[in-house]
Amino acid sequence: MCATTFRVTATPPQLSHLIAAADGEVRVALAGEVDLAVADELHRWLTGAAGDHPGLPVVVDMSGVTFIDSSGIRAFVRARADVTAAGCGMRLVNTTGMALRVLQVAGVYTHLSGEPAE
Repeated sequence: MCATTFRVTATPPQLSHLIAAADGEVRVALAGEVDLAVADELHRWLTGAAGDHPGLPVVVDMSGVTFIDSSGIRAFVRARADVTAAGCGMRLVNTTGMALRVLQVAGVYTHLSGEPAE
């Protein structure tokens, strides 16, 4: 009889985050890809950050985001609505490259960043 050997390797998470509360805000730094596979988890991270730090605005640092699709956009829009309803604000900062372009083309960048429309 032949034995079969399986090698299990852990793949890095598609999207990681770091949450830190300081200077009157909760900063959520994201790194990776924001799509359908992580959209619900992203929503939980953002609303959880607001729930853990009542009254503090949630600032989402997008400098490490390399990809975003419509599911990711929906997660941000839902989270912003939920965080705002809970009495906190939420805005995206340091959005660059492809992620910035996708949010602009979708017409939600101004809404999510709080920056004035050009």
